[in-house]
Amino acid sequence: MKIWFLTGEFAPEFGGGIGTYVENCAKMFAQAGHDITVIVRGNNNTKIETTKEGYKVLRFKQGQAEYYKYLGYENALAYQYYEEIMELMKIDGKPDLIETQEYNALGQYLIQNKYLLNKELQDIPIVVHLHTPAFETLRINQFNRYEHPYYWIGEMEKFCIKGADALVCPSQFLADKLQYLVPDKPIKVINLPFDIDKEEIEKYKDVQVNEEKKTILYFGRTEYRKGVIQMLKGAKKLWDKGLDFKIKIIGGDTILDPKGTYIGEAIKKEYKEYIEKDNLELRNSVPHLELIPHILSATAVTIPSLYENFPNTCIYSMWLGKPVLVSKSGGQAEMVETSGKNGIIFDWDIEDDFSNKLEELLNMSKSDLETMGNNAKKRIHELCNMEGNLRKREEFFEEVIKNKKTSKTEFPFVQEVKKDSYYKNYEGEKGLISIVIPYYNLGETIQETILSIKKSTYKNYEIIIVNDGSNKKESIEALEELKNDKKIKIINIKNKGLANARNVGAEAAKGEFVAFIDADDKIEETFYEKAVNILNQYNNVSYVYSWVKYFEGNDYTWATFNTHIPYLLCGNMLAAFPVIRKNDFLNFGKNRIEMEYGMEDYDAWVSLANHGCLGVSIPEELNIYRVRKNSMARQFNKKMRIYLYDVLSRNYPELYGKYAVEVFMLLLANGQPFYWNNPTFMSGQPTQNNVDPYMEERMRRINRLVDSRPGRLAKKLFYGLRINRLFKL
Repeated sequence: MKIWFLTGEFAPEFGGGIGTYVENCAKMFAQAGHDITVIVRGNNNTKIETTKEGYKVLRFKQGQAEYYKYLGYENALAYQYYEEIMELMKIDGKPDLIETQEYNALGQYLIQNKYLLNKELQDIPIVVHLHTPAFETLRINQFNRYEHPYYWIGEMEKFCIKGADALVCPSQFLADKLQYLVPDKPIKVINLPFDIDKEEIEKYKDVQVNEEKKTILYFGRTEYRKGVIQMLKGAKKLWDKGLDFKIKIIGGDTILDPKGTYIGEAIKKEYKEYIEKDNLELRNSVPHLELIPHILSATAVTIPSLYENFPNTCIYSMWLGKPVLVSKSGGQAEMVETSGKNGIIFDWDIEDDFSNKLEELLNMSKSDLETMGNNAKKRIHELCNMEGNLRKREEFFEEVIKNKKTSKTEFPFVQEVKKDSYYKNYEGEKGLISIVIPYYNLGETIQETILSIKKSTYKNYEIIIVNDGSNKKESIEALEELKNDKKIKIINIKNKGLANARNVGAEAAKGEFVAFIDADDKIEETFYEKAVNILNQYNNVSYVYSWVKYFEGNDYTWATFNTHIPYLLCGNMLAAFPVIRKNDFLNFGKNRIEMEYGMEDYDAWVSLANHGCLGVSIPEELNIYRVRKNSMARQFNKKMRIYLYDVLSRNYPELYGKYAVEVFMLLLANGQPFYWNNPTFMSGQPTQNNVDPYMEERMRRINRLVDSRPGRLAKKLFYGLRINRLFKL
């Protein structure tokens, strides 16, 4: 088989448990004769190297592409992984299968583009390996999981899980936790492969268990989820009871978000007296092979996690024949299986169970500990040996390849919404797009718009120009030049605004689909063809749009995303360019005249979602938006936006009520949504795309004041007297 592993971690630049897994998998598959490539980000120039074990590693330089300017880092990195894969196919041909991690959603654009009918990806199954998604770790770690971009990363991890062709997970614990996301898709459980070079172990053959003071080793990050805080509370009960033993902690420090403090630093302060008594020792992290003497010299190793997948720390320790004390909350309990034989299992839900089990372990004799360690070694070699693991993964991959589906009919929206029945069926000519152009005094740009449509690769269309009472001579003359075009129908109406013009055009449409474009904007030639193909493929997709490229007054790109509830209830996710099923628009999405100052398109997307109609974004710059100084959008101010949100939300009380908690938390974590850029950026992070004219004017006034003569004198005095130091400026 030809298999590609997409990973965010791989030695030597990026270590971690995921990297260890991928390295072991690549090694064992390559040695069995399979064609293996590992694809990983790097800090140096892109290169492909072949390892001594026979597998290839593609390292690409991250962070260089243009889209890093308009996508947050993790999202842009995911897009770069997709691009690197497409480039690798040109060089190396197609793989039989691609496996990607779910963590940080690095496979999201790979999966998105497969669903958007990228021809190169259609017959390649994508397997998602569940390592422990960020949306779970952030929750357990008491992190502000609604804050951007962390919230969106979690939602994209869910998208990857839902969109995968197959799922594999090392532990039954995590598989059970995540099965709710994919109730109809089984999650295959295959434990992690593991091995340590015998030469490495041989280096430390003379290391003995420290008999002077029994030592319980913990290695890993001092992370809340890892149970370090609870572990020390339990140990303290025994120290205060008079037991003399040591807890040794080796690992990097992490922040406890609600307190804003580093856990390791807080431990040093809280347990100062126990550190001085040599009951507690804290060390920085070390390379994993250098952990061997620490493991071998310890009495036992503990894995006290509150939530865990299939930790390498437990595999490592049992592999070396060390007794382990593990929590019930994770795959470590599956490794031990029988408490008292292969290790000891405790339950955090039972009061004092950790303290009691720790005391039980400390009171065990040397021979009993050796017997338990030998049992642990035998047990983990049975579970995780390379030969057995290879057979299981080969069988799993072969089954996935054999049963791959090249055609799907449902798009994997993160939050599914049941679609309502139509009030009335609006029949349309099959395959025909009716392109509606609201028109008001835009004679100088309408020809550009029409020309871009006529260049389209999709030829089955009609153009409906709704002249909304234009009164300028040149604009009326521009329409006269178009009236003899057989593809174009012109409807003249009294001026009632953009919302009414869109509705009039849609009602006059003959097509199955309606597309909207303003009379000063353009589309790329493949947009309509791609949009119609997607609509024909998926029953649950109501409309299709794309990234938006600005021109004339700005050259920014607005990255859009699949419509997502509840994010859509807070902020708009697309521009008014979509290709939509006419039935859906006329039943559920007609623009409301009440949105008199603008945002009528946003109101329509919320209305459609309220009735179970969602859209998808093509992650390409296929919609081209002209930035004009006198456009409606440029006239927005804060109070106007708040009023429009008020009008909008009052129309959908049930929808907002259903998602009230999540909407509340998103707003609480990120502030007012009209200052958001997009969900991949931290809220308030400035870009060319999210400057409000009201804020812009305030900043101009402030800058004028600072640059005035009194302002310059005040600034000189401020820094000259070092007043700035009081404010740490």
